[in-house]
Amino acid sequence: MTQAKINPAILRWARDRLQLTEEAVARKIGLKEKPERVQAWEQGESFPTFRQAQELARVLHIPFGYLFLSRPPLTTLPIADFRTLPETQRGNFSPELEDVLNDALRKRDWLRERRIETGQEPLAFIGRFSVDTPARTISEDIRSVLGLPTPTAKDAKTWEEHLRLLVRHAEQVGIIVLQSGYVGSNTHRTLSVKEFRGFALSDPYAPLIFLNAKDAVNGRIFTLAHELGHLWTGTSGISNPEAALPEKEQNTVERLCNQVAAELLVPANLLAEHWQNRPMTEETIQELAKEFRVSVLAVLIRSYETGVLPAQDFHSAYAEALRNIQDIATDESQASGGGDFYRTFRTRNGRLLLGEIAQAVREGTVLYKEAAELLSVKPSTLENVLNEF
Repeated sequence: MTQAKINPAILRWARDRLQLTEEAVARKIGLKEKPERVQAWEQGESFPTFRQAQELARVLHIPFGYLFLSRPPLTTLPIADFRTLPETQRGNFSPELEDVLNDALRKRDWLRERRIETGQEPLAFIGRFSVDTPARTISEDIRSVLGLPTPTAKDAKTWEEHLRLLVRHAEQVGIIVLQSGYVGSNTHRTLSVKEFRGFALSDPYAPLIFLNAKDAVNGRIFTLAHELGHLWTGTSGISNPEAALPEKEQNTVERLCNQVAAELLVPANLLAEHWQNRPMTEETIQELAKEFRVSVLAVLIRSYETGVLPAQDFHSAYAEALRNIQDIATDESQASGGGDFYRTFRTRNGRLLLGEIAQAVREGTVLYKEAAELLSVKPSTLENVLNEF
């Protein structure tokens, strides 16, 4: 058989990038009992066949041509990295993050081109404010443009309903909202909440927000509000936003977007009203989190920021909440994204994007095959989904 003269250094780089052992790679390409083959390829002592090289590229999630490069490619994120990470992790990102970001960019570019070709005007609210604008001004404009009630959870009976309401209002004004806990439909390629919670692609024609569905629902609520802040300030970026302590060191843009999210979800004046004549107890905090449909930590920090909760009471309650909190997601405890394929497919791609694609298919401007490739599904599967739109 013809050998593929791959670069051993590229094979080692690709395997290390996924943190796979030589045994794991051998097993994935059908050489379960022969890990020494992979070892020999990495040492340049022998070469795989072209079929084996193609399998290597598939399991290592790299283009086939990468295996023949003279040196490992220098990969960087195409948007700003606003994540707050330990020093040892800064600048690093997983293939899973890279792939979902590239997929989102591909979808954004398709919708952008379609909207320009059909003569749609750019969305006026994208980049409407600068990073020097007060958070309250931005949050009030978001509330007005999206037509949200005050508070945003006013008509929501559950946290899930609150999230659905926010997504629906965002999509109604032209914002793509994608939610997934995996790369495409591959449940073996899980997204890590520790790595990122979401990202925003600011674009005047096709703005996009991605939410890591491995996060808890109340985490996604805060991330969505945070990413709206990015769109309104015209700043694309990847984030791991959280309701953070005021004194915590943060990037200027991230701090502003956190403040925008906090004011949008828990307006300072309403919070003060809700605190009136209530004792400072764990039950009160839980009740407020339920009323605003946000996390307990968000309520505590917001109360501290606005001066409703004295520093001494806040710090003791915050420490207790960290010990007992049950609503912060971990990679192990969250299993979002499973279940009915068609339901998760709709959530993963968003009703706005699916509706636009369905319309383009009916118009004949996009073929089923092209649409299926855009959504990474078989044409037959796509037909069943698009019938709803």
